[in-house]
Amino acid sequence: MKTRDQRPETRDPNPAGLRSQTFIRCRSLVSRPWFLVVAAAVLLALRKPWALHTPQLWAEDGEIFLNQDDQFGLRAFVTPYNGYLHFLPRLIAWLASHTVDVTWWPALYNSFAFAATVAVFARLGSPRVELPAKPWLMLALVLVAGSGEVLINVTNLQWHVAFFLLLQLFTTRATSIAQRLGDLAILAAVSLNGPFALLFLPFFAWRAWRDRRSTGVPPLSSDLNGNPKLDSTLAAATVAACAAVQAFFVAQAPLPLTDAGRPFDLPTLLAVLGNRLVVWPLLGPDAVAASPAWLSAALGVPLVLLLLARALRPNPQRELRLTLAAVFLLITCASIYRARADTWNPADMSSGDRYFHIPRILLAWLLILEWHAASRAVRWITRGACALGVLANLPHFMLPAPPDYRWADHCDPIRRGVPANINTLPEGYWIEYRGRPTKTHP
Repeated sequence: MKTRDQRPETRDPNPAGLRSQTFIRCRSLVSRPWFLVVAAAVLLALRKPWALHTPQLWAEDGEIFLNQDDQFGLRAFVTPYNGYLHFLPRLIAWLASHTVDVTWWPALYNSFAFAATVAVFARLGSPRVELPAKPWLMLALVLVAGSGEVLINVTNLQWHVAFFLLLQLFTTRATSIAQRLGDLAILAAVSLNGPFALLFLPFFAWRAWRDRRSTGVPPLSSDLNGNPKLDSTLAAATVAACAAVQAFFVAQAPLPLTDAGRPFDLPTLLAVLGNRLVVWPLLGPDAVAASPAWLSAALGVPLVLLLLARALRPNPQRELRLTLAAVFLLITCASIYRARADTWNPADMSSGDRYFHIPRILLAWLLILEWHAASRAVRWITRGACALGVLANLPHFMLPAPPDYRWADHCDPIRRGVPANINTLPEGYWIEYRGRPTKTHP
């Protein structure tokens, strides 16, 4: 008979190995594209939950897109606003007016805006998009500081879907007709939704030229599934055609510049750039309020220039970094020119925040790409900066709920097609509903 001391050992002889295997399984699960997309979608919903559980129209959602859908019908699709076409808001407004009761229009508008943003996450997670550090790049789309005005609303949807154009630059060739048609449909829809096709066209043209130089056959000579440069040629042609359409409307109605009559103010511009691009994302809004304008400029602008300069150094990811840096410069310069950011109050972080949404994310991406730099000091400094930015802005992650204007109680005039003024978001805005035009019969 065995005593207690003689019984065989039943404990795992290698608990460290089991822990290692568990960690590997968890890391494998977290790195799967579907998990990343779901996680980013949940974070997006948590950041602005009231846009989904208490949906309301936002700014031009009602005053422009709802009104003009009622007034013009299908002609609204070719009616420019701010000098260019807005295909996706027009499509969403048209679908809402032809599918559900007016009570549900804000819910449909915001649901489509949410779904389109999640589609950007899904595109980034696609195996065809060849980018490193995808989990962190995807989280940056949600976690980077911002006022929230661009999140989950149709009016500012263009600032999110523009990333489809950027991601297409790093997307491998299609392997089927369905993939190719899907790529071209996305490019066309996004390019006709805002002015971004004009900014991205040089990158698509360069990619098509590079792919043409890489092989010795004409771009359309091979079959549809075998030519590696057919996709870049078709993509460039699609973006070029849409850019020409947008350029036509821009030329017909030049974009009005904010405060165009005021002289250029370089010190204020540098302070605005420092606050919007560095101080707020890394140190939080309280640091912006506490920092004098000269300090924001002195801290922010050199750090931005340093990060952009590092994209020039020889590196296996040099082409990727140069592309991100060039897109950052183009969009930032266009936004500064369009919005006259040199006339802003440097401490005001809410006004015009949409103009710096894409540049902030691109800087975050460049910072994330430095996590695996050859220099150990650079690796840990950039990782620490990203962690600091998340922690500093964590108290402001969930955006406070605005007033509930009880859309369902006040939207009946739209249902009946009679004029009315209806309060909507942001606070202080309203829809001056003009009524449905009376149809005349010959």
